[in-house]
Order: sequence, then C-alpha cells, then structure tokens
Amino acid sequence: MQSRREVQRDKQNRSTGQTIRNLLIVIVAIIVIMGIFYLISNQPRSAARRQTVSIAKKYAHLKDPGSFYIYNRESTYYTIAGKNDKDQPLLVVVPQHGGNVRVLKQNSGLTAQQVIQQVRQDHNPQKVLKAAPGVFNDKVVWEVTYRNQKGQLCYELVNFKTGKVIQSINNL
Repeated sequence: MQSRREVQRDKQNRSTGQTIRNLLIVIVAIIVIMGIFYLISNQPRSAARRQTVSIAKKYAHLKDPGSFYIYNRESTYYTIAGKNDKDQPLLVVVPQHGGNVRVLKQNSGLTAQQVIQQVRQDHNPQKVLKAAPGVFNDKVVWEVTYRNQKGQLCYELVNFKTGKVIQSINNL
C-alpha cells in the first residue's frame, strides 16, 4: 500500500511529464507552421528561378545554374548565373513579362564581387544588402543596394561592362 506522500509524488511526476509533453507538442507545431509559412512565401521566387533556369538552358545551353537574382526597377528581370556546356561562366537575364533574353559572358563585364567592392571603396557603406543584374535604359547594369553610415537606404546602378555609375539614389 502506498503512502500519501508516494501518491502525491506520483501525481506530481505525471503532471510534470504531461507538461513537458504538451510543451514539446506546442514547439513542434510552431516549427511545422513556420516551415509551411516559409515554403508558401518562397514559392513565387522558386517558380521564377525554375522558369529562368529553363529559359537559360534553352537559349544559353546553361548546364550548371548558380546564383539567382531579381531586379526591380522600370521592369522586373530575373537573372541566373552559371556555366554553359563549354564551361564558360554566364549571366542570363530574362525579362519577367517576355522580351529579349540576354546572354552575357561574365568575363565581359564586372562580377557581383567587383561591383560590391567598388561601392565599398566609393561610399564606405555600413552594410551592402545585395547586388543584382538587370536592364536599365536598355543597358545591362548591376544594382547595388546598401545602407550608408547613417543607416539610410541607398542604390547605385553600375554599368555591367564599364563599371561607370549610371545612377545613385541616396538617403531613402
């Protein structure tokens, strides 16, 4: 026969076990919900990437897709970096709503790293947020987004081939 203390101890242990189990269920449910939310919110980007890779394979014989970029200015452009069947590094720039697909050899212009380095030297930003290739005034450009030393948002458009700054937007 169990004493009163033993009965209370058993109840307390069961209660602690149920609390831990319920807490684990809540944590797992939160993780699952966050995962579903992430997948749903990322679906348009994933679809755009798949479509861009498909077009790049058709027009540029892309065999090794790499970085994916989205550029939004006057129009939206999707760009995929990678290598073609001759192992040459390429950028394939695809307009969102149809138009001319541009296939660029990466060695004919600046790389993302070179453009970011140029912006760092010129502006000493607090943080570079992204660099994305696109088309502005019918020229291929790199759009570099960064935060200046005051934390304000800035954009710099740099010509892909020459490295010349086409447009700067500061202190947004």
